[in-house]
Amino acid sequence: MSINKTSRLQLINEFESAPHSTLFNQNTLAAILNCSTKLLEHHRWAGEGVPYIKIGRKVLYRKCEVLDFLDQLKIYRSTSDKGQVMSSGHNSRLKYK
Repeated sequence: MSINKTSRLQLINEFESAPHSTLFNQNTLAAILNCSTKLLEHHRWAGEGVPYIKIGRKVLYRKCEVLDFLDQLKIYRSTSDKGQVMSSGHNSRLKYK
């Protein structure tokens, strides 16, 4: 029996084309941030990471909150760089090769 899982690329495309008020689950956010859902769970438990909302047991992330979170991350140019916050704008952030 084959389970049809949504590919990472499909999740990223869905995220990019959605309105800013759209809510996404942790699988989509993990694809966007290129991390595991376990890491997202750990960040929620520790009170860190992307702001989220809970509806019942379901954890959801609003696209505009994800983009704001990414805007606050420091940009590093080398391993010795201390990093700086650079607002690159929402449109240029999600570029994948």
